[in-house]
Amino acid sequence: MNNQLAPTHHYYFSDSVLLWYALSNSYSIVDCAFKQLLDRYFESNTLSTFFKHVDFDTTKTTQQQLTKTITDYLKHCNITTLSITDTPKTFNAANRNILKHYTYNGKTFQVYFGSEHIQKLIHPALAYLETTFTKKACITFDIFIEGETITLFKNEKFINSYPKQEYHKLQGKFIIHLLGYIHDLEETDWIGSFHGSTITDGNSSLLFIGKSGKGKSTLCAILAANGYKLVADDVSPLSSETIEIHSNPAAISIKSGAFTTLKPMFTNFDTLPSIQLSKIKGPIKYVAPTPLEKSHYPCRQIILVNYQKNAETALHPISIAKVLETLIPDSWLSPNPKHAKQFLDWLQTLEFYELTYSDTKSVLKNVESLFLKNKEALL
Repeated sequence: MNNQLAPTHHYYFSDSVLLWYALSNSYSIVDCAFKQLLDRYFESNTLSTFFKHVDFDTTKTTQQQLTKTITDYLKHCNITTLSITDTPKTFNAANRNILKHYTYNGKTFQVYFGSEHIQKLIHPALAYLETTFTKKACITFDIFIEGETITLFKNEKFINSYPKQEYHKLQGKFIIHLLGYIHDLEETDWIGSFHGSTITDGNSSLLFIGKSGKGKSTLCAILAANGYKLVADDVSPLSSETIEIHSNPAAISIKSGAFTTLKPMFTNFDTLPSIQLSKIKGPIKYVAPTPLEKSHYPCRQIILVNYQKNAETALHPISIAKVLETLIPDSWLSPNPKHAKQFLDWLQTLEFYELTYSDTKSVLKNVESLFLKNKEALL
């Protein structure tokens, strides 16, 4: 048997197992019975030995079917994807058309945008940090489009490029490098960055996840207007050193469907500019976060958010499998085996919930109950 295809790490929970495959840096959830078959498969030197140790009688046909099921599964889990956009590009200063300076917690950085379109993808979330202070920045980013790709440079060194339609990957890569600068960390110091928004009460934090349009950012804006503070919107980074979620300076993005709800909560809401990123998404406003007392906070719960108009607010525990179905595909996770192990260990410390809401008052009570639970756990 090819043991190189075996999972490197695993984590049992309830009646399922989460597996991590180092070759592809991919995660897979299987039931315990299938994990037991995989263990026996890799413990056996031959297929005949393997079938002697399975717990059920097999005919030649079922043996062939089972072998195909296992080998197809392992091939799928160990597929490595290499993009042609990883090919290094040459820095070209001629692409520097728009320059913006920013300051966050005493650190200055600057970004050159190749066009107004590129600027619109990055700048609005950082606009509240813009400064006219022109002292030489410690770090410089260049973001521009050439042909069919959008490319990122840091201090004139190529970082990566992506197909134009996958600009969200560029945004995520830019944020990771920016966060490294802000928190004095390298890209290799992060366990991962989650597609989710994080809120704190000053002690612990909650990570809200969900597909686009499910109300994560709207909920965070509601909480921010009611005494809680934003740690990170949309990209929540987990550090290998602290095993805590670190702050992301990007403002909260609010879609037009939530404008009416949030307008009474923010005195300057009408004066916030509306940005049209695409015809499909419609206009977006960005609400600047309140400064934090700390740069990172421990996370105790992951909550799958589901906004439903006129629905009764409900918070109930769910399986980790349901959470991971949303969390893993939309997140960047480090390929480092150490980080993968830390990620699995971290999951074992968390609680998982689904939150359905439409009413502000009741959702505040549910969030308050989670933070109160965290405080009591520390006593």
